[in-house]
Amino acid sequence: MTCNKRKRPETDVASRSTVPKRTRHTASPDLLSPLSDELLVRILTFLPLPDLLNTAPVSRRFYDLSIDSQVWKRLYYSRFVLPRALRIPGFRDGSVREGKLHYSSRRAVWADGRRGGWVDMHAGNPEDRSRDWKKQYKLRHNWSRGKCAVEELPLGREPSLPEIDRSRKMLVKVSEGIAVTADSTTGLRAWDLKTKQLLSQIDISENDLEATPSCITIDEQRIQGQVLEIAVGFIDGSFGVWALDIQERRISLRYRHEKSSNGELVGVALSHPYLLTATESVLISLYTFDGPPKTDRSHLAGINNDTTRDSETETMPEDSEDEHSPRHPRVRRQKNPEIGILQAPYLLTSLKSHTSRAPLALSIRKTAKNIVASIAYTFSTLQGWSLGIQDLHLRPSTSSTKPTPDITATRLAYTIPVRSNPSHIPSPPTSPSHHIQSSSLSHQRSEMLDGPINLCYTHPYLLATLPDNTLILYLCTSTASFLSISPGIRLWGHTSGISDAEITARGKAVSVSCRGEEIRVWELEGRAHGKSIEVRPNAKLVEDGEGRVEDIAQKNAAAIQWDDRRNWVGFDDEMVIVLKESKGMESLMVYDFT
Repeated sequence: MTCNKRKRPETDVASRSTVPKRTRHTASPDLLSPLSDELLVRILTFLPLPDLLNTAPVSRRFYDLSIDSQVWKRLYYSRFVLPRALRIPGFRDGSVREGKLHYSSRRAVWADGRRGGWVDMHAGNPEDRSRDWKKQYKLRHNWSRGKCAVEELPLGREPSLPEIDRSRKMLVKVSEGIAVTADSTTGLRAWDLKTKQLLSQIDISENDLEATPSCITIDEQRIQGQVLEIAVGFIDGSFGVWALDIQERRISLRYRHEKSSNGELVGVALSHPYLLTATESVLISLYTFDGPPKTDRSHLAGINNDTTRDSETETMPEDSEDEHSPRHPRVRRQKNPEIGILQAPYLLTSLKSHTSRAPLALSIRKTAKNIVASIAYTFSTLQGWSLGIQDLHLRPSTSSTKPTPDITATRLAYTIPVRSNPSHIPSPPTSPSHHIQSSSLSHQRSEMLDGPINLCYTHPYLLATLPDNTLILYLCTSTASFLSISPGIRLWGHTSGISDAEITARGKAVSVSCRGEEIRVWELEGRAHGKSIEVRPNAKLVEDGEGRVEDIAQKNAAAIQWDDRRNWVGFDDEMVIVLKESKGMESLMVYDFT
């Protein structure tokens, strides 16, 4: 059976030919691909952060462009630097448009280092080209949100005693990813917080006698040369200076001073060549390691009667300084020529106070024209207590007959008295099982309420830790002829007793509670607000031996004992380090924000 196909009429064919054909869908012309990378980077700098992150999966080229440092540099500026700059008087008056504000970076972290520092927006800076601005943005973002990872670094304390005696406590300081610890058992040790490895260790005992350190400080002037200078004060009134060569992984003794009858050192500050110490009886001594030779000091004493009179307060007279010269056999010859033996320091002046008391805070800072040594102290008043600051202005001598620096001026300022609250009971310093039964301990506790329990002074900020779970922040204004302290503002946020707090020159502070794991980060620059961010470590899931997944953060939180203490807190640009004491064992809790 055949089927003939019906033929369409010619009119139908003609009518169909007049109907326009449906156009095929084609992609719009690619206008971005022909552009150069420089132009695309310029375009991406105007995108908000969510849109910038969405461009990364488009292609390999856009992924590389989205992580360009110039893009993240502008984002960093707009989010973190510009709000800070707007608090500068006159910034809103067109100083940026006129090009009066110039940024220059002294550290690796832009406008966020411990010393602050503005940022060079010029792309021609060789140091700026190698900087990972996306990493810096992420680091600062984690700081603002309190996000970090936590890891415990055991310090190897022998659990021989259920409770560590205060005279045998561990001292810690942190600088640029290096933690320095000092105690009478293990001596002076340096740790790399990145690798959690021990860099170097040295014994600090003297003449086979156990030396118990009481205070420690770090001088960061030569950190660019991978050298840190460390000064340690001891209970017997002596002190020593050591140098840590990070590249050589070696700690060497530079100078060791004999013990003194003036009592325990409770504070020390070092900024080579100047050293500032404070005893428990509030005797302040200012030294310089660039003093005159020993043969010329008798002649110098006749010129400067004040220095001679002040030096009599020391246990050893200056004529017998040969007795406390550094031990040459204990100092190894270093490959770094800048690390060597220091001559015995020359006592510039001493200050004695009969009304001041602990806590104290010492600092030495360098300005454009002189050096300023500062002492922050506590004293009682009829209304309660107050804080005072005394500045000593030093200027290098221009006279050949007097090579020691001149103390050109001294300035004094104090705060408004703070009324005590005798009805308040602070968080107990010991475990609840230890009951206080003697009236003498009750009297000591009542005295502890009258004033702060800790001071931290980093110009221009003075931060006082109070026993009522709060902090007080003061802003200091210091010039060559003027020193003042602003009224304090109370900082609330902690729910338990604060063990320690530290603040930087940029107004960034970290505080830690003595119990639990409460750590708070404060942005206090300009005293814009008193808000803080609680540090919350990220959860880490690990698999145990039986194949079950556990949350480390939750497991550690459940294992917190009431007897666990946080005795000290310090931080650098990337980490917060807390000294933890648990059942006679001490360790460093490293909170990494990278």
